[in-house]
Amino acid sequence: MQIILGITGGVAAYKSAELARLLVNQGHRVRCILTEAGARFITPLTLTSLTGEPCYGANPDQGEWRASPNIEHIELARWADLVAVVPATANILGKAANGLASDLLSTLLLATRAPVLWAPAMNTGMWEHPAVQANLARLRSFGHAVVDPGEGVLACGEEGSGKLAEVASIAEAIQVHGTPKLRILSGRRVLITSGPTREDLDPVRTLTNRSTGAMGIELARALRDVGAKVQLVLGGDLAAPWGVETVRVRSAQQMLEACEARWADSDGLLAAAAVADQRPESPSSEKVKKGDGAETVVLVRTPDILARLSASRRQDQWVVGFAAESEQHLAHASAKLAKKGLDAVLVNDVQGGRGFGAQANTLTPVTASGPHPAIGPLSKDQLARAVVQWWAHQLELRPD
Repeated sequence: MQIILGITGGVAAYKSAELARLLVNQGHRVRCILTEAGARFITPLTLTSLTGEPCYGANPDQGEWRASPNIEHIELARWADLVAVVPATANILGKAANGLASDLLSTLLLATRAPVLWAPAMNTGMWEHPAVQANLARLRSFGHAVVDPGEGVLACGEEGSGKLAEVASIAEAIQVHGTPKLRILSGRRVLITSGPTREDLDPVRTLTNRSTGAMGIELARALRDVGAKVQLVLGGDLAAPWGVETVRVRSAQQMLEACEARWADSDGLLAAAAVADQRPESPSSEKVKKGDGAETVVLVRTPDILARLSASRRQDQWVVGFAAESEQHLAHASAKLAKKGLDAVLVNDVQGGRGFGAQANTLTPVTASGPHPAIGPLSKDQLARAVVQWWAHQLELRPD
């Protein structure tokens, strides 16, 4: 993606350098535009060094406008796939909301047809002022996106709302609003299960598995980015993705209840969770002490979430399952597909510990027509995006 990063005059301008570096590391091209006030907080040399691209706008050595054969605000407006203003002050919000153009950034904001994203940062009193909120409402009416500030201790020493959102959240918002949408998935309500479940033996010990939930979280991000309305039912400890409605659960029963409450309003399900298949028949309310003799735990089956949701689905709903197999993975995936009445199974060969954690992974789709070409090996974020593209193609081939 080609991103214009506008930087205005707020103390949080130093965080724009971190954002620029993060976006470049994610593979984007970033060109920065400094306002005159922004250039008092951060230098063009810093931004150019981090992005490998020229820095435009105010420059203490050259001034706002430089001799150039090109009309910069038009050239940059055409170049950009997305324009992000980070941090956005009350001044630039007011200018853009009312069509004022007095420098390169405000002029470009009028000229561009790319998506525009704002990350405001200012004092709490300024943030809550009716004029600022009215300007934000008007910008939203133009189709612009806003990453609302968080709460905390501000540079002025006061505590409240107005603190620049986390850099990682802004980067995710940029990804969301700059990614082309897929017609077949845009607006679709997709339910995703992810992460391990934990079944308590006693207040200290649990039965669980080696899943982290990373794959399901990346699937939620990928679907969010192409326009789907995602609901994520998440076990484990990983952070939920920005902009995705997330329900935290612990046990298989809790995951089932959360899914059943949402399934009727969903268009489809991606069941990526690693649900514990057994739980103790009688969990102890107190920590179990060591004994001298043999110890026995009686296990019972947990509910089969995927089978129950598939059995209760409407004709227009689709269900995609995941499988982690250590041997005969294609045969086991085909059996799971048929037994549970699924539309597809994406199987992962986990022999030797493959597939867990942050390492690259490979998934092989299996449908009623048989195995499809393997997807991967790819990092989990790239693999999730490839899976979403594959499934979107499968949906396009389905009869209406």
